[in-house]
Amino acid sequence: NGVAARQGVVFEYARAGLELDGQRFDDIAVRHKGNGSYLRGRQWNKISLKLDLNKLVNGQSVAGATTLNFQNNITDISWMNEVLAYRLYRDAGVPAPRSSFVKVYVTVAGHLQRSYMGLYSISENIDDNFLSARYGSKQGIILKPSTSRPFTFISENWASYLQTYDPKSDMSDAEQRWVIEFCRFVSTATDAEFEARIGEYVDLDQFARYFAVLAWIANSDSLLQIGQNYYTYVTPRTPRLIFAAWDQDGSFGNFRNSATTWAIDRPWSGTNTFLRRIYGVERFRLAYMGYLAEFSDTIFKPERFAQQIAAIAPVIRPAIAEEGTQWLTGFDQVVSGQAGIMPFARARYDFVRSALGR
Repeated sequence: NGVAARQGVVFEYARAGLELDGQRFDDIAVRHKGNGSYLRGRQWNKISLKLDLNKLVNGQSVAGATTLNFQNNITDISWMNEVLAYRLYRDAGVPAPRSSFVKVYVTVAGHLQRSYMGLYSISENIDDNFLSARYGSKQGIILKPSTSRPFTFISENWASYLQTYDPKSDMSDAEQRWVIEFCRFVSTATDAEFEARIGEYVDLDQFARYFAVLAWIANSDSLLQIGQNYYTYVTPRTPRLIFAAWDQDGSFGNFRNSATTWAIDRPWSGTNTFLRRIYGVERFRLAYMGYLAEFSDTIFKPERFAQQIAAIAPVIRPAIAEEGTQWLTGFDQVVSGQAGIMPFARARYDFVRSALGR
């Protein structure tokens, strides 16, 4: 699903081999990935990749992950937004992929011989291995919504929801019915019913943590505006939605020049009934504001980002230079604090604390 899919883009897997830090896999599947990053990446011949180590041969993994994602970061002059944003979510207690960096070389017989494609960020997939490592179970529903009006009732027929919610796991009839009933609840419940029962459908404390980070980093290429780049996990036994971070190159105000003064009391745009209604629930709103205040004293402090940038920058700069010295001007401005993450972090930190009355 997503903007590329709506333009008719379909990704097909190809057979390949992989060498990664001394590990060799002779039979894996690889395809292109992404939406906006894919459409932009075609212009630069640097396209994000998804590598499935288990699609053709079972039992292959890297650090417990069987699917790896290589992000091209072409929209990010810092090359660090994704890695730092995922870390921020994890520090906030929100499920987000482990991530690092990888230099990618490609060989295609008769066409390319160890051709350097550039520096990518690498992240684990959100799948049953991801769930097992964090929740001790591979059971439950994984959805990857893409809509600016999430959890809107469409019909009684699950097929009408399939493209929008893009399930990443097989779903029983009962699980399909649960999603439909949740959409009906969001669309039709009275305010009193919604206030009383939303906690039966959504883990409100977990969503408050997720929402606090999402609003602070002002990423409009997300649930807040475009309506994509997140996963939901419906827990088994007592079904409730948990939100997980995904695709973070637009973080730190990097998507469409998202402002540092983006309001915290209504940080979404457009007609988003789900966000409007859940924000109207007092216990959620208090939890969300509480996490904004707590994180402003801890993980949102600008000096933390400065320390993380200082640790990463000298490691990845040679790989960026190898890709093309034209990329170093913007990168060095980010590292020196003149552009990108640090000016945003300082301004956003001050704005949010002021809005909180701190």
